[in-house]
Amino acid sequence: MSIDIECSVAIIRNNNGYLFSQRLKKPFLNYFEFPGGKVENNETPEECLIRECYEELDIKIKKTKYYGHIIHLYGELSVRLHIFDIIDFNGNIKSNEKQNLKYIDYFRSSELFLESTSRVLNRITLKELLFITPQKYTSFLKNVSYFKNNNSFIRLRSFDYTYSQYILAAKSISNLCNITKTPLVIDKKYSEKLKDLDYNGIHYTSEDLNNIRMQQYIRKKGLTYSASCHNLDDILIANQYNFDFILLSPVITSKYNYKTHGWENFMRLVINANMPVFALGGIKKNDLKICKSNGGFGISGIDDFWL
Repeated sequence: MSIDIECSVAIIRNNNGYLFSQRLKKPFLNYFEFPGGKVENNETPEECLIRECYEELDIKIKKTKYYGHIIHLYGELSVRLHIFDIIDFNGNIKSNEKQNLKYIDYFRSSELFLESTSRVLNRITLKELLFITPQKYTSFLKNVSYFKNNNSFIRLRSFDYTYSQYILAAKSISNLCNITKTPLVIDKKYSEKLKDLDYNGIHYTSEDLNNIRMQQYIRKKGLTYSASCHNLDDILIANQYNFDFILLSPVITSKYNYKTHGWENFMRLVINANMPVFALGGIKKNDLKICKSNGGFGISGIDDFWL
């Protein structure tokens, strides 16, 4: 995919929320966005960040954490966003370009924000280990250590569950996730029936993804949106709808009729994704390093992954 615009964005926060700048020009006049700007010719994303923060905010960046990039589609316009968490800087923040600067609690605010805002914030909080519940999930609930790993989150899979079984499972797992502060992702299939439940994301199966044009896809603030992908066509659909992350399978082994990708083909497919990619299918927890070396972000699994 060719990229129309490449930008660096700065994540700066205080007790009131994240620092936003209100746009003074079209498109999206008066919308709030993260400080930053367009990467110029012969400029690295970090150089762009340093320059933009000095020009816009009158600060000199000392230390950052780079969270990689996502690609967001605004209709036909593709924008690559390099995400930097600002850890330390010199100077006092002020508006150098007459724009309105404001610390805002994005998740509670009714202000207008760029569409990509939720994806940027979801990217910086995304964990690398995704535990997917097996059909007989109850035995795993007894091992709280799974839920205390700061780098993990859980997806409650709807496959083989009736509605009543899924509701029961969701309530049990949600309670434990709340106690241990572990993010929980539920499947779209029953998501409309779980509005009163505490959860952090909604997952689309590959079937959901391929039927998405016949459904109403409206993102809710504060939730991550993920999808299962098996091939390039699936990935392109996920790109079109600006999902937060995808599960790409099967990589090593397959339980169904899908041909395994292997790490080489996994890497070729990852290049086409506009978001972080998790490897699934015969994956062990110690496969994180090889996954990352092949362009992936994280790893996921079902039965064997919990062992």
